[in-house]
Amino acid sequence: MENKKKEKAAPLLTQFLIFSCILLIANILSIGISLVLPGFPVPTPLIGLMLLFIALVSGVVKLEQVEGLSTSLIGLIGLLFVPSGISLASSLTLFKQEGIKIVAVVIISTVVLLLSVAYTSQLVAKISGKIHHKL
Repeated sequence: MENKKKEKAAPLLTQFLIFSCILLIANILSIGISLVLPGFPVPTPLIGLMLLFIALVSGVVKLEQVEGLSTSLIGLIGLLFVPSGISLASSLTLFKQEGIKIVAVVIISTVVLLLSVAYTSQLVAKISGKIHHKL
């Protein structure tokens, strides 16, 4: 049995600082991308997620430094989607007219997303296995 020492979680203020810095960098990158490629808007949160992933994988940020706040934000995700639900409820006439099409698009896009993630994961695992096998 291995004795793994559990790292102590970072203080909440430090976690907020890490997330804030990542979002600041993501915002600057998003503005830069919109200036270079005006017809290609990239959402700041998406860039932030990619930066956080890269920081975690590279070891610049350790999981213990962001785990507490991440868990708290995931717990609040239902509350964060309430405004979207309210705006959907105000568009009930649109759902009466186009409801079947909207549901079909959601189902088809979900299936396409799941399949693309599955095949991409298999491809990455296969490439990673070949790289590790050569080493």
